[in-house]
Amino acid sequence: MPNTFAYLALLLWPVLSVVFYLRTSALAATFWTVVGGYMFLPVKVSFDLPLLPELNQETIPALSALFGCVVIKKIPFNFLPESNIEKFIVIILLLTPIVTVLTNLDPVLVGSDLRPALQYKQIITMPLIVYLKIIPFLLGLSLIRSKIDLLKLLQLMVFAGIIYSPLVLLEVRLSPQLHTFVYGFFPHEFSQQIRLDGFRPVVFMGHGLLVSIFYVAVFLCAVELSKHRRKLLGIPAWLIIIYLSLVLMFCKSVGAWGLSLFGFSIINLFGYRGLSRISLILALLVIFYPLLSMANLFPHKEFVDLAGMFGGDRAQSLDFRFFNENRLIEHTRDKLLFGWGGWDRNRPEGIVTDGFWVIQYSTFGIVGFVAIFGLILSPVFKGRKSIQMISEKELRRYTAFAMFFTALMTINQIPNSSMYSWLWFFLGGMAGFSSKFKRTACRRRHSPVARNLQNKTASLEEAKVQA
Repeated sequence: MPNTFAYLALLLWPVLSVVFYLRTSALAATFWTVVGGYMFLPVKVSFDLPLLPELNQETIPALSALFGCVVIKKIPFNFLPESNIEKFIVIILLLTPIVTVLTNLDPVLVGSDLRPALQYKQIITMPLIVYLKIIPFLLGLSLIRSKIDLLKLLQLMVFAGIIYSPLVLLEVRLSPQLHTFVYGFFPHEFSQQIRLDGFRPVVFMGHGLLVSIFYVAVFLCAVELSKHRRKLLGIPAWLIIIYLSLVLMFCKSVGAWGLSLFGFSIINLFGYRGLSRISLILALLVIFYPLLSMANLFPHKEFVDLAGMFGGDRAQSLDFRFFNENRLIEHTRDKLLFGWGGWDRNRPEGIVTDGFWVIQYSTFGIVGFVAIFGLILSPVFKGRKSIQMISEKELRRYTAFAMFFTALMTINQIPNSSMYSWLWFFLGGMAGFSSKFKRTACRRRHSPVARNLQNKTASLEEAKVQA
């Protein structure tokens, strides 16, 4: 059971966020409010109010950041995205739960267990839950508008990883105890944190896998900063990369090792064109993965065999995930468009839900899946259109990184579920950066000066041809 301090920490976080907004920039304050809340607040502790979503580790920082940006910093915040496509996606995201409720008003027998019907009051609560989930994305969309903003975001992420690392290394040595020591309980199964004759750290994130994915993001940000020869606190980026790679190694997650190694290789081997193409391939793989799985065209067995190279337990774990995923796919065929909704209606008896994609698919159907992943992957599709319009080489590189980071973090949502507030904020920042330069490039392209220059160039070329 959570202790008193766990609830006190949630109550005091909005007060601390006000201090952030009064003393730092809007971007830094929002980062520490949202990402810091994920890093330090208790997991699975909440205030449950009637007809309202739970106020917890994610929703309290999101609402605090929204208040800080709108009320304290007076930042123009769009409650719906400016882009027509993204605006349409968000509207679909908010309408889908309503249809899901209306199509699940009867109880359902799942195995030997009778799952309750959804209730009309959830027509209000479910869209609110979805909107609260994407508030960090919308904040990132509003705040990251330039190269300087993106650079600051990458630096903040690396700095956050560095200051968190002593707690990570402490738990590697002593076992995951900090959440129990500070908040009075352990938030997951302790046995799942035992790896390689030792422990993987959990700190305050709820599970060792979530810590490792967080450090994949930190590591990739440091790698990209090194490409631009940027320093952090006066320390060369390559030294930070070495340190973070050691921290990542101690997280003891094979999947995170694979993601970080793949990301490191791609970032260092390819220019902006290669990064953008690989990002598009990864994004399309995510979008079409459900269809490939339903048609038995995805090479699940080959991936299980590949995982077996790191030990039989890794292969068994991945095979277990694919088995549960297939059962969920079969179960959702009866509610293909809008899913089963909550209260475990989406989960057959004895089945474990691991992947974020299949949780969304089984809960909100194919419509909900396409909407939420369309929003998540919007930086990839935006960047693909805008990158050719950008003349500055460094901006092209940053845009390509935003695309690749988004696609790589989204690929992880197939076997795992790590779409928490920090990642929503980060991906919103990637989307904001991509859309900013797309609009700027378009304005420059269609300005009178640009059109005049294009006409002169065309006339010269025509004269050369005639000569």
